Amino acid sequence: MSFRTKVEKLDIFSFLKVCMLSLLIVSTCYQGYNMILASHLSYDVQDSLTRVYSSIRRFGSFYNNAETKTLTKGQHQINNVGVFVRDNTTEVKSLSEGIAKLQSQLDSYAPNSVWTIAVFENPSFYAHFSPLRPSYKAVFEKYTLGDVMSRIVKREKLDHTYQEFYGCNIRLTEPYEESQTGERIRTIYYPIHNKQSLEALVAIDIKDSFIDLQVQKYNQKYETVLNVDGTDNIYHQRVRLPCSDGQYFGIGIHYVDILKKSIIPSLLIAFLVQLTRAFVRRHGHYIKHDEMTGFYRRDYYEPKLKRMQQFSMLIIDIDNFKQINDSFGHRKGDDVIRESASLIQKLIRSGDVAIRWGGEEFILLFNGMAQHDLQEKAESIRAAFSEQKTAGLAVTVSIGGVFQTDSTFGRCYKAADTALYESKHRGRNRVTIA
Repeated sequence: MSFRTKVEKLDIFSFLKVCMLSLLIVSTCYQGYNMILASHLSYDVQDSLTRVYSSIRRFGSFYNNAETKTLTKGQHQINNVGVFVRDNTTEVKSLSEGIAKLQSQLDSYAPNSVWTIAVFENPSFYAHFSPLRPSYKAVFEKYTLGDVMSRIVKREKLDHTYQEFYGCNIRLTEPYEESQTGERIRTIYYPIHNKQSLEALVAIDIKDSFIDLQVQKYNQKYETVLNVDGTDNIYHQRVRLPCSDGQYFGIGIHYVDILKKSIIPSLLIAFLVQLTRAFVRRHGHYIKHDEMTGFYRRDYYEPKLKRMQQFSMLIIDIDNFKQINDSFGHRKGDDVIRESASLIQKLIRSGDVAIRWGGEEFILLFNGMAQHDLQEKAESIRAAFSEQKTAGLAVTVSIGGVFQTDSTFGRCYKAADTALYESKHRGRNRVTIA
């Protein structure tokens, strides 16, 4: 089995292991990232509401300084703002410009979320609506002059908000479904007081989905998977809505969403890790091993040999190799070397060491092999070459060996090389052990 085939088989299992480990690491890190940004998101939602409240409060100044004009009873449309007048002739504040500016500011803080802007007078002789939906007109016609105070202001505890210097002089209701349209909304109420007297009430209907929209936008921007009031979350953070009488919403993380987002990065990481490992392994293999034979390279293994003291060693040389090259060409010679190395590899143990020492010369090192066993091993290798053809040719080998303890590689190599010369001198295809 070639080195490449072994690597490919191992890579299937190692790739799966790396994938699982990558998924665990990536999902854990990604979950932590989402948990950190959940706090940032909760602050952003609260900050958006605070900005909405500030814009509504600034409208109070515009209201107080607005000019008036006389309008007759009925419905009027002024610059896309509907004005509904109850009495025959009424002095009506010109609020359309201020409402348009308020709409623009609110759209920047809560995009696609403002449902209606309404301004009710107290007493309710008239009201401004943007837009003036038929359902609002029908409801307003049923109001008595004091309904703004009795139905809304007292219910929402807004009648003395002018005293709340540092507190909330504005209220955010719980979500409810508008009966006429079916839209799920919340209402922001802001009472305008002058000299402790309620003059008007600003009512902003905002879609309940405005938090969801913010979360979606945040997820798109920061590649998070945060959700609002989700079920079976592995992480949940309660966030208080400002000026809402203790209302909360939840920002959470679901593990399935974490896994979905983590799969592709994990696969990419695993793929890159495998490519790197394969490159390092292959590069390391070719640094240590001869490309043609798969044996250790001489320049890699020779320093190890110089540190050894015990040797059970064979030197193998292919007989008449120059004649093979001259007669059949160097390509055939390379085939002979490759097949010779393959045959030798089959005849030695997995723990034995094979080194390509020269062009057609190999060194074999055997660990824990006695001298008589070394002789038998050398004979088996010589006989294997004699009994079969190598690359289609009758190829033989000469072998010299040495068995020594407490010696040096230099002395052992010289002895084994002398034994190899003796095998050549006696006619080749022989084994000599020093």
